[in-house]
Amino acid sequence: MLSDREYLEQRLELFVSDPWQTFKSELISMAESLDKIQNIDDERTLYLRRGQVDILNMLINLEETTKLALDQLENEESNPSLF
Repeated sequence: MLSDREYLEQRLELFVSDPWQTFKSELISMAESLDKIQNIDDERTLYLRRGQVDILNMLINLEETTKLALDQLENEESNPSLF
């Protein structure tokens, strides 16, 4: 089983790969197309679209989230008395 650090470091390796960059570009395009709300006819569709955009944004920001988690883990390891 991987430690938290190993897991986060492996994830960071993924983000530098060409396939990830291609996937991320596709996610950004999808999020931008879904972000247009002018043609939404009802409230249900609006909330569905909002959920879709939230999920896409979560994936788009996964690299930054991973870096922040690794930074926090490193801070906890270097200052265990503070946590």
